[in-house]
Amino acid sequence: MDTNPKVMEFPEFKRFIIIGTINVAIFYGLYEGLYYLSEGLEHRAAMSWILAYSMGSIIAHSTHRLFTFNSTVPIEHSLPAAVMIYGTTLILSTVSEVILIEYLMWHHRLAWLVNAGGFGIVIYIALRHLAFPVRLSEQE
Repeated sequence: MDTNPKVMEFPEFKRFIIIGTINVAIFYGLYEGLYYLSEGLEHRAAMSWILAYSMGSIIAHSTHRLFTFNSTVPIEHSLPAAVMIYGTTLILSTVSEVILIEYLMWHHRLAWLVNAGGFGIVIYIALRHLAFPVRLSEQE
């Protein structure tokens, strides 16, 4: 339950969009940097996606816990659930990334945009209901 008055004034989904935009910018910066550094490697885009996604997920869990959901759900619950969510979406989005880039011949940035947008919505729903459920938040 949101107990911080300033957080309560701003609807959760809007906070997700704002915090998510910051997280996506970090994720994209990591992706582009890794893509640039991995020139000449096979499966360059997929490897950059995996590494950037993994690093970005750590940042995303913290920012969503603190700012998006203002959650009091115990870390013992939220962290394993978030790892499951991010791990599952990492696998699915990597498969999608490979299919879009290597089989359908999409440009790697277009594939990144489609995956980040599509899986971002899935992650929001999963985090809200599995990692940070209102029913587990402490009421103060």
